[in-house]
Amino acid sequence: MIETLDERDPSATDDGAVAPRLEVRALSKTFAGVTVLKDAHLEVRAGEVHALVGQNGSGKSTLIKLISGVYRADPGGDVLVDGRRIGTPVDPGALHGEGLAFVHQDLGLIPDLSVRENVRVGQHSTRRYTGWIDKKKDAAAVRDALEFLHLGHISPQAKVASLRPSERVGVAIARALQNRNMGSGIVVFDESSRAIPHEALDDFYAMVRLLTSQGTAVIIVSHNLTEVLDIADRVTVLRNGRVVEMGRPTAGLDEAALTKLVLGRYGELDDFAESMPAERRAGGLELRGIRGGRLRGFTATVQRGEVVGFTGSIDSGLSSLAPLIAGAARGSGAVVVDGTELSLERPSIARSLGTGIAYIPQDRHGQGLATELTVEENVTLPHLRRRGRPWWTGRSWQKAETEAVLKKFSVTPADRRAVVATFSGGNQQKVLMGKWLLGGPAALILDDPTQAVDVGARSAVLSATRQAAVDGAAVVLCSSEVDDLAAVCDRVVVLEEGKILTELHRPFTADDIFSAIFHESEESH
Repeated sequence: MIETLDERDPSATDDGAVAPRLEVRALSKTFAGVTVLKDAHLEVRAGEVHALVGQNGSGKSTLIKLISGVYRADPGGDVLVDGRRIGTPVDPGALHGEGLAFVHQDLGLIPDLSVRENVRVGQHSTRRYTGWIDKKKDAAAVRDALEFLHLGHISPQAKVASLRPSERVGVAIARALQNRNMGSGIVVFDESSRAIPHEALDDFYAMVRLLTSQGTAVIIVSHNLTEVLDIADRVTVLRNGRVVEMGRPTAGLDEAALTKLVLGRYGELDDFAESMPAERRAGGLELRGIRGGRLRGFTATVQRGEVVGFTGSIDSGLSSLAPLIAGAARGSGAVVVDGTELSLERPSIARSLGTGIAYIPQDRHGQGLATELTVEENVTLPHLRRRGRPWWTGRSWQKAETEAVLKKFSVTPADRRAVVATFSGGNQQKVLMGKWLLGGPAALILDDPTQAVDVGARSAVLSATRQAAVDGAAVVLCSSEVDDLAAVCDRVVVLEEGKILTELHRPFTADDIFSAIFHESEESH
């Protein structure tokens, strides 16, 4: 139930100053030795809309998951609400007690349940002696929240499935407002507007402004820069796991300036597509009616000697594409390699390898490398059948080709007998690239290959990607990194809601790709 705010501001400190509603100090997160978020700081004030923006992989989701207690932060950081330390790791129960609530991308509603059941889930009022759910009290609490949001016409007994999109958004917000004082707390909208039809967005924005007008702090995580500039008071930008701009007022910012903050530059990448021209050749890769995951069916071709990038927003279906092409996931449609058709209904990595497909997966530890083995064992294992087993042919070819990979990719340490688990993430990725490029594949499929690697390794990976096309492979680069795509691709295909939204042909820039992803997709809704 929403209650009247106490007369004394709970965030006021002893000297009368008002502390930020939410303060994050030096939060970091490391996975398997790779730092994905470093010393993140954030201050959110009462009564403001604070946007959190950045490319996919910038650290936004990690930061939100640390704040919400989904992830455990590395030692050393801190989280405060209204000046009170709640510490790390964050206890979700304590977090709720401090008034922090989340509205996620899919809204988290169960259509077949009633409004009351959705709003009060986990927070039911119970009868004193029996412990049974007190439906009357629950319904009263729901009505209170809905009336506050100017949605008093919605019955607590109505099925969520029967509601209009804007009303469903209101139900999700009503759930976030349960058991708190009016104007207190923080509501986090994590890509929530992605689930809202265009015609319902104005109602959503009105509810957000209503919350902040009462003093509630609102955080909006969004890729939609137009939305950010329209509704946010301040914006914090993450790039490569670091906060590069904290609390920048949106007044005076335009889309071009905000786009530049989001993209930044890692040190300008070489234009590998320009400096390493590739000759188109007969044959290549054909995708016929690809469906699976979020993908809803499309056809595309990639010639030998060509790098084609695929990209899109977070729910575009991009993450499903590379595993489907490589035979690592089941779907429908077909992949054709130099005339040989592979059905996605009966996927087989072995059969895909047999047709000349090489796959660089996003999860290099779980799918790409046997990290407990040596570099030599990892590099040569896929080629034993082609070259012969070492006890038949000797070890000379294994040594020679592994050392060639170490030299070509500047792997450190340059020790073929070293165990891969002891290498940095960037050097592991170099080993993975070398492992598959060694055999001269007909098609190379890469899934975000520069994720969580350093600048030097990134350049080496992109150079090798382009070199594969120069050597005659059909190359598919699935990536959320627009700089990578601009550096190596001949064409870039933008996906939206599982289908092709648009296609860019050279010449293009990273800004062009970014605009195609996030601005054209807005126009399509």
